[in-house]
Amino acid sequence: MAYSGATDTRRLLAGLEAYRKSLERHIAQLTTEYTQLEKRWRAFNAVSEGDYAKQFRAGWLQTDARFKAYINQSQKIKVLLNERIAALQELNKQERGL
Repeated sequence: MAYSGATDTRRLLAGLEAYRKSLERHIAQLTTEYTQLEKRWRAFNAVSEGDYAKQFRAGWLQTDARFKAYINQSQKIKVLLNERIAALQELNKQERGL
């Protein structure tokens, strides 16, 4: 079977685009759900007192930082995917022009 670079790049492009779409849905869902959780945390934090509240608050701050880091890293992956997708789209345009 003959090697077809154009076919391979189109398949790769389709896979990256599908992955990006999935990642975008994941980020959107996570952000929405996290925003709801954060609102509940703020309501709880506004009325909580004592040692338990202090311990819970410390744990929440760690969780908050980890969620934000995860969302931030996911956004960076999306940027990288966008760059790779654009490069493959350009390559496919050039191959069609040959």
